Amino acid sequence: MRLKLILLKIILSLFFISNNAIAKNLPPGSGISDVPANVLILLDKSGSMSARMTGGASTPYPKAVAYAPNGDVFIATNSNGIKKLTYASNTPDTSFASNGTYLSWNRFQCYTYYIYDMAYHNGFIYVASLFSDWIYRINATTGACDMMGNRIPSGSRPNKLKIKNNLLYFANQFQGLQIYDISSSTPTMRGRNVINQSHSRYSYAMSIDASASNMYFYYNNRIYVHKMINGIPQSFPYAQPNVYLNTVYGMSAHPTDDNIHYVSRYGNHNITKLQFTNSSKTGVRQQTIKGRCCNGTSNASTQYLYYPYNLKVDTNNNRVMITSYYGHNLVAYDLNLNFLKTIGTSPKSRMDGAHEAIKAIVTDSSLTAGVNFGFAYWSSGGWWWWGSNSSYGFTNWTGNITTGKATPCNSSNCLTVRAHKQGAQRINSTISSVQPGGGTDALAWAQIGEQYYLHNKFSPIDKNLNCQNSYLLVIGDGQWGNHAAAKSKVTKLLSQHKIKTFTVAYGGGLGSGINNFRDMAQAGGTNNVIVANTTASLKSQLKAAISQIIASKLSFTAPAITATIEKGGSLFQAQFDYVQNKEWEGTLTRTAISSSGVIDTTDKDNWSAAKMLPSPSSRKIWSEIPGKDYKTDYNNFIDSNYTQINSLFQLTNNEVPDYHSISSNPTNTQRCKNTSGVANGNDDDIKGLINFVRGQDYFDYDGDCNLTETRDNPLGDIYHSEMVVVGNPSAETAFVGTNQEAYFRSINGYDAWAASTVRDEMIYVGANDGMLHAFNSKTGKEEWAFVPPFVAVNMPNMVNVNLNRSGVGGSNAIYGVDGSPVVHDMYFKSAYDTAKKWHTIMMVPYGRGGAGFSVLDVTNPKKPLHLYSVLNDHIQHTVHVIDHNGSISNYSYVGTSYGMGSFPDSINVQDNAQMGNGAEVCDSTGNNRCFKSKIWRLPAELQNVSASDLTIQYKGKAYTGFSVSKFTSGTYNGQSYIKFNDTMYFYGYDPTNAATSDVGIYLKPGSALTGVQSPKEYDYSQLGETWASPRIFRMPNTGAGDSNPADDIYVAVMGGGFGAQHSGFGSNLTIVNLEDTTYPGKLEKVIPIEDLVSSDIINSTPGTPVVITPDTARGITFRGALVYLSDLEGKITKFNLTNMSDDGKGNAIKMYDSTTLFTAGSNSTNGRYMYHAMDATVGQTTNSLWLYAGTGDYERIGDTSAGVQNLMLGIADPNYPNYQEVSKPTKAIDLTRCKNTTNDTTGASCPNLQKDMGWYAVLPNKQKVTAEPSVSSGLVYFPIYQPSSSVNKCSLGDAFICAADDECGTNFSSRLGKKRATSDQCFYVGQGVLSRIVFFAGKLFANIAGQSTQSKKDLVTLDAASGDVSTYRSSWRHNF
Repeated sequence: MRLKLILLKIILSLFFISNNAIAKNLPPGSGISDVPANVLILLDKSGSMSARMTGGASTPYPKAVAYAPNGDVFIATNSNGIKKLTYASNTPDTSFASNGTYLSWNRFQCYTYYIYDMAYHNGFIYVASLFSDWIYRINATTGACDMMGNRIPSGSRPNKLKIKNNLLYFANQFQGLQIYDISSSTPTMRGRNVINQSHSRYSYAMSIDASASNMYFYYNNRIYVHKMINGIPQSFPYAQPNVYLNTVYGMSAHPTDDNIHYVSRYGNHNITKLQFTNSSKTGVRQQTIKGRCCNGTSNASTQYLYYPYNLKVDTNNNRVMITSYYGHNLVAYDLNLNFLKTIGTSPKSRMDGAHEAIKAIVTDSSLTAGVNFGFAYWSSGGWWWWGSNSSYGFTNWTGNITTGKATPCNSSNCLTVRAHKQGAQRINSTISSVQPGGGTDALAWAQIGEQYYLHNKFSPIDKNLNCQNSYLLVIGDGQWGNHAAAKSKVTKLLSQHKIKTFTVAYGGGLGSGINNFRDMAQAGGTNNVIVANTTASLKSQLKAAISQIIASKLSFTAPAITATIEKGGSLFQAQFDYVQNKEWEGTLTRTAISSSGVIDTTDKDNWSAAKMLPSPSSRKIWSEIPGKDYKTDYNNFIDSNYTQINSLFQLTNNEVPDYHSISSNPTNTQRCKNTSGVANGNDDDIKGLINFVRGQDYFDYDGDCNLTETRDNPLGDIYHSEMVVVGNPSAETAFVGTNQEAYFRSINGYDAWAASTVRDEMIYVGANDGMLHAFNSKTGKEEWAFVPPFVAVNMPNMVNVNLNRSGVGGSNAIYGVDGSPVVHDMYFKSAYDTAKKWHTIMMVPYGRGGAGFSVLDVTNPKKPLHLYSVLNDHIQHTVHVIDHNGSISNYSYVGTSYGMGSFPDSINVQDNAQMGNGAEVCDSTGNNRCFKSKIWRLPAELQNVSASDLTIQYKGKAYTGFSVSKFTSGTYNGQSYIKFNDTMYFYGYDPTNAATSDVGIYLKPGSALTGVQSPKEYDYSQLGETWASPRIFRMPNTGAGDSNPADDIYVAVMGGGFGAQHSGFGSNLTIVNLEDTTYPGKLEKVIPIEDLVSSDIINSTPGTPVVITPDTARGITFRGALVYLSDLEGKITKFNLTNMSDDGKGNAIKMYDSTTLFTAGSNSTNGRYMYHAMDATVGQTTNSLWLYAGTGDYERIGDTSAGVQNLMLGIADPNYPNYQEVSKPTKAIDLTRCKNTTNDTTGASCPNLQKDMGWYAVLPNKQKVTAEPSVSSGLVYFPIYQPSSSVNKCSLGDAFICAADDECGTNFSSRLGKKRATSDQCFYVGQGVLSRIVFFAGKLFANIAGQSTQSKKDLVTLDAASGDVSTYRSSWRHNF
């Protein structure tokens, strides 16, 4: 699992090695930052990539289990040590032993091989290791070994162990039952050879009932019961219950009922609850049986117990826990055998881990914006292996740049994805088909990289860009051949073409082979090999490397302002400064502004929040941390809570690296080894990260090794988050109709509550230090900061060991709370209430910080309350929910892509290879180390799938020769299988001249199998990164015809989010129920938006929706809202969330109906992405609702590729205020129904709404709209960016403001002032990128990421152009 983390760190390291580091892309329009780097990922696919990996929460072959009083679990694996996992989060407790695992191969020092049983007692884990000569114990907190002075010799081969009332009982195969008193630190013998009978010596299972009246042994299909007197079992007589049970390896008693026992039935793949029916213990019945074979994802209805082994009853928490030996996990039940959860995970193969890590990279929007990714796999096939080198390299490409094919391309070596802006998308959709097989020839990857980057036709390198960087990123897991020949090519690429090479030694099995990786990295200009032994580490390392690549392009100070609001006589600006290799420095400023819009920079009440920030120890920083209440002092995000906070850090498979150490590798971590508090391991670094977030200089920015001093500016950058100012309650209660929310407020005592609620005015804003900040608007002082628990999971990505260099430290800048909070006064019963009350609720989307949100109650700004948080982890396929009590629930869902390594038959032969079973023979028996067949069992996640649900790739091409059926008899009766027309192979070992079949199986979006199956109320599986600002309103709870406004529900609507490169993620309208207490954070509805096959853009909806309610528009007769949403494919969709029952023409309509109003015909060539929200208004002349949108690839704002052509759009809804079906997405109205007003300055091209849908203007010179349009007084304003027109595109582009008549589209930009040049279509305001435009006192204001032409270089201020004046001709946004 840690492979994923390593990959990310490697990519971040790539950038650092180029001398500059950053963990997220710089603001668009920052000149050099607009030129994406080329990164060609070269993945080793040799046979050894099928080897299994351990680490993270993986629990390969779990044999024994024990539990701590708090419920944390200790799992003894067959040969990978004892792992401690936190029950709540299923993450390793890294404070235990070495990163959560105790491992010893010393037979005389807490030997961890073949542990048959364990038990917890008074802070220690007592262990019976089959091949050890003593019972030993391990400190349950630290993981330290304690042989107890060898005072408990076990004799020979101890197999079972129990502890009851301070007595330790264990049995061995030669001396029977032994008893020791362990009430003190010196164990004393209480009995030896107490029961020396076959059923005790060779017992497979042993237990003691709750009252310690009886001891139970299992042997040879029977249970034997011995009475106990004063803790000593009696040899005779003993009872034999009338039940025959085969292969029981675990047995444990109910915590209070002597008549109930639980047994694990190894051969039957189940757990059985036994009920003794008489006091003599001779009668027994099998009361409950749960479990089935074999591998699968367990849930409430079906649990997979694949050869269950050890079993324990957690008497403190009333749980039954059973190990699934070949399932590689532990399954937890309650005492009635109702399923609770699974603990631990199956160890992935190296290839599976690489897939996961690379997917995490190419779907991370903070990386894909600044990198053109390409991909190739390599193994063997050149002259070193076969006698010629014609089987690898790159000589040609045929077909489309995205879907075409390279020459040569075979099962051993192939460049499958060219480095281009769609490359990440293509890698994500195809990489699962890459499977292990072949040798390890370095010349294979070197020749592919050389021939591709230097190709005279297909190279991604633009020779006119002196600021573009290109890299090879080589991932390998073993000793390679042809090192010298490959090194020669790498040296040439660096010296003659400035192409650098990174090498990643992956999987932990290289031995001396790592020296070649190191040598190659030095030859490639990246100085040292990147070591990634686990999935999490691979993910982390790759992310670090790639982030540093992005930063290496920067040559000047990055711009500052990204959000502004105006309130009364104050202008608040959020700003930040880019600081290389450090957290970007943010601030929030207050500047006085007069009623006429004049800014006063000398006002005595002006302030900067960064200068007012309290000291780290004085700040109130809090979070919802399980087990650590925040409400006493709002300051629980502190280092003394590091264990619990680290559980949050690890929730999504991230880890905190060892940044400072005394003697650990790499040696650069020892730079501050003499500083107090520095230690080996990462406990000090977890605490250090917490204190860094609070403001201390743990990463030693100033290089003095004082790790507790305060940084110069601890406030993180406020990048995309817009501020919200909250004072006393002031929502409208004057109403003109009963459909309005104002009416609801008026009849529910809002005015009285508002009058009684007096509170300080606060500014709430998110920052990329990972916190939502609450500032006093009068003084600028930070009152508190909230770390959303599911943003904390990103914080380990701040740590970059490569930045701990001689004389200076550093860290990665990440996205934290990057979304814009919204506030709404709601009348409802919260989790803290006994009846409905008025509350001020704040919803905090995470923006680029994650696919999730938090909801707070800020009614009392001094005592905020966390209600719930939600996160969709699409890499781990899990939805996480945490409630107001700090209880975390994790809801898994089916992944959408599967390689051959995930098939049960493949896992079986991998297990055979790992355990030394069978031969290196390929057949269909499953008894050997390779499986070949046309028929393959499907993974448990794909049971009940149909062929129509699947798409398959084979050898890089679509494959249709398959069918899906179920076994009708035999061992696998009822299980699903897939039948291929071709015989497919999977090797569990590294074959010499063969390879696993390159097969990838993909689940189509919309399949019934996708998403969280139970509870559906938390099926956030389609939620992308929450860039949009939610909109809150009251929605009729029964839809069409609902006539009772009293039971309407508060909901938040938002675009489904940015889906990065994932098809099916974010392409929807998401509706969240804000007042359900049964399912806090309940997903009320997801309304999908079709992802057009005709467009090569993977669709999603990052923009904020336009929401029209009776409170925001005149003359509305419905309750609820009409919602309009734009998407990346350039479509505008209308949604009905009202109680209307017909469309105004007698046709029935329903709530949640949707229709497509318009499409801009967007594709990746013309670049007409709609990233930004629309604005809307009702036209004075037409009385129609107008929607305004702009297009442009915001992630690649400097793109000047052929075909780029963007638009400014004004689209009218002809059916407003009714809802009518207009069109399906594939047949939507397009530009042919709109007037082209590009060159119209007189109004001659004004559209006629009897036949036209609206107007559009074409932007020249590859221009792009950089933020949502803004409407004021009959004009609509668009912020525009024009890339540099020079041959060298590395320079900064120009910023313009375009003004157009809102209904005619007539260009009135000349009214803003004199144009810079007659050829300018719009008004020039400086260099860089503009923010959204806001209005105050007849002026417009916009922040500029670059340099304004005015005296205040980070702000554009202009007199608004003159337009028609109407009391209602303003933006929908302002009315909302």
